[in-house]
Amino acid sequence: MDKRQSKQRRSRVVIFGGTFNPVHLAHTHVVKELLRLIVPDRLYVIPAAVPPHKQSREIISSEHRVAMLEMAMQGLPVILSDMELKREGKSYTVDTVRDLRKEVDDAEIYLTMGVDAFFEFHTWRDDRTILSMAGLIVVTRPGVGHGADLPRDVMGRYLTDRIDPGYTWDNESGGFVHPVLCSVIPLTVALVSPLSSTDVRTCIEQGDRPTDLLHPKVLRYIEDKGLYR
Repeated sequence: MDKRQSKQRRSRVVIFGGTFNPVHLAHTHVVKELLRLIVPDRLYVIPAAVPPHKQSREIISSEHRVAMLEMAMQGLPVILSDMELKREGKSYTVDTVRDLRKEVDDAEIYLTMGVDAFFEFHTWRDDRTILSMAGLIVVTRPGVGHGADLPRDVMGRYLTDRIDPGYTWDNESGGFVHPVLCSVIPLTVALVSPLSSTDVRTCIEQGDRPTDLLHPKVLRYIEDKGLYR
């Protein structure tokens, strides 16, 4: 056997977190694209308890959100984790990454986020600590915020100005690399819908049935339980 072939790459673990209030078809599509394009060994879908940037009254119970996630992700090779739901207080990503790092040993960890969240990353608690343990996969959302055709140099300037000047673009890996911190990978995904969970909730509050935005079982669950009314 060729020595190069016998050398295995590090296991790759991807985190896809969010409030999922509710989970919608764009979430499911991103998960499918992560599985197809990144090909992780493990993909964790992690619902947040109380995100620091949101009011708890905006969020329905974790039991409802987990139940809908199980419906929406049925049949997909993902791991639904309740690690943030078990944690008391607000959910900080740095704590989640730190806990997962202990669980996956020396695997590469990547945290998935949208473009708008990426450009707020410098405001996150212990942003550099996160990048010392996990890389970022930045998923574009067409029609929202910075849009789908995000110039590479815009991302680069943000990284060097607001995160660390050591980041540079690497053609071979298709991402931004750093001598010490983990890499940042842009991932273009043509979403099935540019609408957010907030838009979905608004539709339901107004008496509409967003059949094109929700998994049929999720929509039925919301209606049966009288959620978001």
